[in-house]
Amino acid sequence: MANILIRSPRYVTQEVPATANSGKLQLTIDGTLEYQIVKNASAASIITFEIAELCRDFVDITFNGSYSPETLDITLAIVFMSGLNGTGSYVSSYTEAHIGYDGYGTFMQGADPVISVPNYLITKDPIKDSFNIYIPENTSGKIPIINASNIFTYATYTTSDTSITYNGLDCNINRINCTKYGIGHKITFVNRLGALQDLWFFLKSVRSTEIAKETYNSNTLITSSGTATYSVNAPTKTVYNKLAKTKVTLSSGYYPEGANHFFEELLISEQIWLTQPNPYDLTQTQVVPVIISSNSFTMKTSLNDKLIEYTMDFEMAFDYINNVR
Repeated sequence: MANILIRSPRYVTQEVPATANSGKLQLTIDGTLEYQIVKNASAASIITFEIAELCRDFVDITFNGSYSPETLDITLAIVFMSGLNGTGSYVSSYTEAHIGYDGYGTFMQGADPVISVPNYLITKDPIKDSFNIYIPENTSGKIPIINASNIFTYATYTTSDTSITYNGLDCNINRINCTKYGIGHKITFVNRLGALQDLWFFLKSVRSTEIAKETYNSNTLITSSGTATYSVNAPTKTVYNKLAKTKVTLSSGYYPEGANHFFEELLISEQIWLTQPNPYDLTQTQVVPVIISSNSFTMKTSLNDKLIEYTMDFEMAFDYINNVR
């Protein structure tokens, strides 16, 4: 059983038996047979199915402040039949079972990327060759892991921990003092390994509102008793379909070069949330979905830039006016 990343293709190949003329893929996801796909193929040829795109239809990762592992139990069978189009008599079959994570491999990693165990489900610092996270002082949190039993869970660190060890693996917790801006701003996103990961922006935030609207010209002319007039209080332009979107610009503060990959993965992530003060009760926080407005990322280095800091623009993934119907 492999831990597969289904934002990248996952190929299943088998040699067709001597007496077979077709193969049927039976794809079961979380215990339910979801797909049956038939391909005709001649004996001794190679039959290939790509399953990741099919599996992604069933991914549903949500975040409301609670961290829960989200994976798919994937079982596949290729059933070879003697006739074309899956007809005739049964010849043989091949089966595989996997756990699907909504992550991806890079082109340079090659085909069919997998996650080894045990492991932290965050990218290792390539410069220090160690796992590192960057957290405000006096803040607790969670780190995604796969334990030695191949179970996806979250390890908890306290407000004072400077490192944790889980299944023999160490992760350094680097504490950042950002008292001028409170504890900073927490972004939670689905990283390249398909896990919820926190990334903190320690410096200022700037909020703005963008308006979109349509207008049309109104006829305000009043005719009465052979005269024509109009009211200077009545607009000749009428506004309709006025919408508002909220944006926030966050500044990361200074990070080491080895943390660059966190920001790159954030930009590539399809699911992102911001934890922010509740505007209707400032003693509470709320989690809201956001979209990164930026479409490019220039990776900074200590050699070129000395101090490494990123500023990113986020847009709320909903309209300010409730228009859910």
